Amino acid sequence: MPIFVLLPQNEVAQQNLPGAVARAYPEANKQLANHNWLVAGKGTAQEVSAKLGVTNPKDPASSAVGTVMVLEIASYYGRATTDIWDWVKAKWEATGG
Repeated sequence: MPIFVLLPQNEVAQQNLPGAVARAYPEANKQLANHNWLVAGKGTAQEVSAKLGVTNPKDPASSAVGTVMVLEIASYYGRATTDIWDWVKAKWEATGG
């Protein structure tokens, strides 16, 4: 199971994404600064987008959540608070990152 970063691109997404994340990934999410999120789960970025309600595979123009970029994480490095790194490490190890 990969880890994805969710980057809302408008105010609608900033308002709607927290609820969508809580419903779709209740035990596998971590809120970051600036309305960004991490989620861990099965599937591709496209499947995560559809599960969150960002896109509908049958109607690419639809978006219940708003405009959100969904990116799969292939590696990680940088500076963040310990709780973020602990979450990433735990999910990465649990999902075979």
